[in-house]
Amino acid sequence: MDITLTPTEHAIEVAIAGRLDGYWADHLDNALAETIRNGHHHVVVDLSRATFISSAGVGVLMKYYKQLSRINGSLAVSRPSRPVRLVLEVVHVSAMLIAPDDQAPGGAGHRLEGRVVDREGVRFETFDLAAGATLTCRAIGNATNFGARAVRDADVIALSCPDSLFALGVGAFGESLDDCRERFGELLAISGAAVYQPADGTNVPDYLVASGSHAPRPRVLHALACEGPLAVLTRFDAGAGGGSIGLTDLARSCLDIAGGDAAGVAIVAEAVGLVGAALRQSPVRPASDGDFFAHPSIRNRLTFTAERSFAHTLALVAGVVARADVAAGHPQLRPLGGELAGHFHAAAFPFRPFKKGLVPLKETVTSLFESESVLGVLHLLNDDREALGAGESAFIRGACWIGPIGAWTSEPVEET
Repeated sequence: MDITLTPTEHAIEVAIAGRLDGYWADHLDNALAETIRNGHHHVVVDLSRATFISSAGVGVLMKYYKQLSRINGSLAVSRPSRPVRLVLEVVHVSAMLIAPDDQAPGGAGHRLEGRVVDREGVRFETFDLAAGATLTCRAIGNATNFGARAVRDADVIALSCPDSLFALGVGAFGESLDDCRERFGELLAISGAAVYQPADGTNVPDYLVASGSHAPRPRVLHALACEGPLAVLTRFDAGAGGGSIGLTDLARSCLDIAGGDAAGVAIVAEAVGLVGAALRQSPVRPASDGDFFAHPSIRNRLTFTAERSFAHTLALVAGVVARADVAAGHPQLRPLGGELAGHFHAAAFPFRPFKKGLVPLKETVTSLFESESVLGVLHLLNDDREALGAGESAFIRGACWIGPIGAWTSEPVEET
């Protein structure tokens, strides 16, 4: 079987010549996955030279038909050969898959256009969501005294995570400190969904998604929580010519778009790979050396990515970025690069396309948790060590929901 890709005005044409049977169905699956990963959401499959199609081939076509339909894309079969048309009719999918000759996929309807700016090879398309809106950022707990003393009940806060809030920190699901004691790990909450990486050795992320008015309430040791409407959505695409954008540059662009000195950012994007760390030991007990982050015992308490991990996944990211002078008074913000500081967590999911243009954050996040499994949760780092460093997380294309931070509050742990 031969597969030929040809871009057209409204879609990309995938022409197939030969047998589309069980063996070749995997090749078509890979070709369509790569085509969609490259940003093509309207696909025409030309089967005029296909001599046979099996149920496996039909299954691949239906898989991407449904996947693209969910994001307002399309997949249509054009000019099926007689044996192919017969099979499609027998399995009752011809009405869905075979496009009328005068239908131009992607030509119907009008997509709202945003303001487009090119920055160093990356295209940003920005939409206003709530002009003038700002976020309140709340610093909860103390991230600097792990291991110095035993954690008490008073140190653990039940953080309600409604749609209007996103948060990142160290937390767990449970009813009390004792219930969570061995499982505290990297936590991310956004748009009514909360996910964390338990540090109890299971290495299996766990999550809760809001149902009606009932929001997740993880127990947190420390966190940054941003609440309020997000002012703008910006879509970015660095994929032309195989490019990508690093977390620092993406955060800097988001801060510039927000127009302030600090911003909260939620991101859904295709990741080249993620660089970061995750707790492998819960930090609730005093460390024998008095400092949870002391070397060399830190190697037993944290797992670091030696290179970019979770390659070609879809990453859900939340965090705060600020100019260095603003960040100086906020210990949960750490150097990102250059004049920036920040704090970001990411949850990785298997790659899937999502809608272009103006899309709601809540809908996007909910669909991820409802249809995909969480691969892992990381605290993102910039490993800039010469020669040995893994660099930083990088992304190809995606969407960023951004809000300038208008106020800071804190709920510090009281020392005893």
